[in-house]
This record gives sequence, structure tokens and C-alpha cells, in this order.
Amino acid sequence: MTTCFNLAAIAIAGATGSLCRYGITAAAAAIPGGSSLYGTTLANVLGCALLGAITALHLGDSEAMERVTLALRVGFLGSLTTFSTFASESATLAGEGQWVPTTTYVLANLVIGWAAFVVVSGWVKGWA
Repeated sequence: MTTCFNLAAIAIAGATGSLCRYGITAAAAAIPGGSSLYGTTLANVLGCALLGAITALHLGDSEAMERVTLALRVGFLGSLTTFSTFASESATLAGEGQWVPTTTYVLANLVIGWAAFVVVSGWVKGWA
């Protein structure tokens, strides 16, 4: 039964994360001068920051808290963030010979995402 509850929690959280990601990407593309690249970067950096917070919080060891953590990490954040889209968009830019935008895009996702995780994790640990 636990497996069924875990799968349901992941599915519900995953659907929510997917909708959030779509909204972020659509909003970023709708801004004058905007692009889906901005949406992907924002979703990935936001996901890194949220994962940092969840990791630092350690929500508890009860079965319910483990399920919540699983739903948030695997479901919500797994569908909010997207390495495959990041890889595809950066490969497209590189294929077009746009090396400065490619480098900027890759560094923004990796460095800012990593920094967001570290900074938010540190903040949350400081509050706890």
C-alpha cells in the first residue's frame, strides 16, 4: 500500500510541477524580448533553490514526511526542472554557431543553479 501512496504523491506533485514549468516558460516567452530559454533557466534555478531548502529542512523521518519529501523532490521538482530541455536548447544554440549565447546559457543554468542551491540551503540551515 505504501508504494501506491508514494506513486500517487509523486504523480500529483509531478502534474503540479509540470503545470508550473509550463506557466514559467509561457510567461518568459510572452515578455517583450523574452524567450523560452529564460523560462528554462528560471525553472531550473528555482528548482535548485527549492531543492536546497528541502534538503536543509530535513522534514522528518516519519512515513508521511518521507512521502512528502519524495513527492516534492521526485514529483514536483523532477517535473519543474528539465535537464533534457536545457540540453536541447543549448545544443540548438551551439548548432547555430551562437557560441556566446550558448556559453552564457550553459553557465547560467549550471553556476547560478548550483549557487541557488548552496545559498538557499545555507539560509535555511541558519533558520533551523
